[in-house]
Amino acid sequence: MPSKSFVYRFLAICFATLLVVAGCGFKRSPVEQRARSRVVISIWHPWGGTQKERFERVVEAFNRSQNRIWVRSVFTPNDLSNNQKFFTSVAAGKPPDAVFVDGQQTAAWAEQGALEPLDRRLASDGIKSSDYFPPCWAQNLYKGRVWALTYCADPNFAFVWNKKVFREVGLDPEKPPTTIDELDRFNDRITKREGSKIVRMGIIPWAQYGAANSLFTWGWAFGGEFYDPKTRRVTADHPRVVRALEWMTSYAKRYDPERVNAFSQGFGSREQNPLYIGQVAMAMLHISGLEEIRQYAPNLEYGIGYIPAPPDGERHSSWVGGWCIAIPKGSKHPEAAWEFIKWACRDPKGTETAGRLQGLFPGYRKSPYFDSIRGKPGYGEFLRILEECRHQRPVMPAQAFYMSALARAVDYAVYGVKTPREALEQATRETQAELDLRLAGR
Repeated sequence: MPSKSFVYRFLAICFATLLVVAGCGFKRSPVEQRARSRVVISIWHPWGGTQKERFERVVEAFNRSQNRIWVRSVFTPNDLSNNQKFFTSVAAGKPPDAVFVDGQQTAAWAEQGALEPLDRRLASDGIKSSDYFPPCWAQNLYKGRVWALTYCADPNFAFVWNKKVFREVGLDPEKPPTTIDELDRFNDRITKREGSKIVRMGIIPWAQYGAANSLFTWGWAFGGEFYDPKTRRVTADHPRVVRALEWMTSYAKRYDPERVNAFSQGFGSREQNPLYIGQVAMAMLHISGLEEIRQYAPNLEYGIGYIPAPPDGERHSSWVGGWCIAIPKGSKHPEAAWEFIKWACRDPKGTETAGRLQGLFPGYRKSPYFDSIRGKPGYGEFLRILEECRHQRPVMPAQAFYMSALARAVDYAVYGVKTPREALEQATRETQAELDLRLAGR
């Protein structure tokens, strides 16, 4: 009778043989085989839905373009005020190899030590500020160092109007308002009530893309400034920003914010977007809105132009936001991550691919993508806005806090809790205190 040790050795040999046989019969997919022969890196991105699918196609194009690096994209929601998952990964020494960061977050993430500076790599590869639209470069420049490169540039915003509504109320559909006074007159002409109920408005100055973004938009159009980077002073109470908020709240006083709120709560999306169906005749439009119009309202008669401004304000005012890509502190493959960042944010072929597949403007001003869209309806207007733009949200580490403070200020003013000046003075005090703490490392 064989000993127990013999039996155990025999079973072990059999099991090992089975593993070898099974391994010989196992076939990896072509994708897995290509990935196994390369440096595999991960990138966290912020897009869900259809944009997730489009970005995955961008990544696939990069993976096909060379045979040294394989990028795996991971959808990771980006909350502008709290990105605990990302900071936890950095603290644990297990961050992604590359990460998307909103332009307004870059300074805060750099201040917290979560990003690697890119200056050495930029110099080595001859990448310079003139390669990018000025705000796209400026949003990533903090304390004299560059922390990310802009992937997509959002010209915020174009002014858009529904030509059908203009005709219905006797306005020339080819002549949009260019001044604030004209905008007010057009709005009064368009706004319609049934009894005490509002059923149509020209524009709601504080309601689109968030209260804080609305205040940035109108504040700059009025000639205001929100931050002095030289003195590191918050200037939400700048006299012209106060004027902008006073103008915004004049609509609340005229139409009653509760009634406006009840009106806007009934707004739909996609095919029922209030601009498309004529509930609102004038609005701010994000670049992504062009694709939405093509998809959900292909027969919409609309015009695109510049944001109206007062005579002593800023003509053709706009500002740039957009997603950027950075290398997290502790990235296991920073050089490979840099190769993808260069391709997606600076390479002519890469930026053309990203722009074409996602329908977003590259931050790289020399991208061939721009040659392909100049004649497309709407895109040429957005490109002119981008080329003339000089603003980006303040580059400082309390930006997320600032956004919340400005949103509260708009709400306080619209609902009459505080005057516009009082609301903005409070936002200035609170944000300055938060900024001082962060700059002191607390």
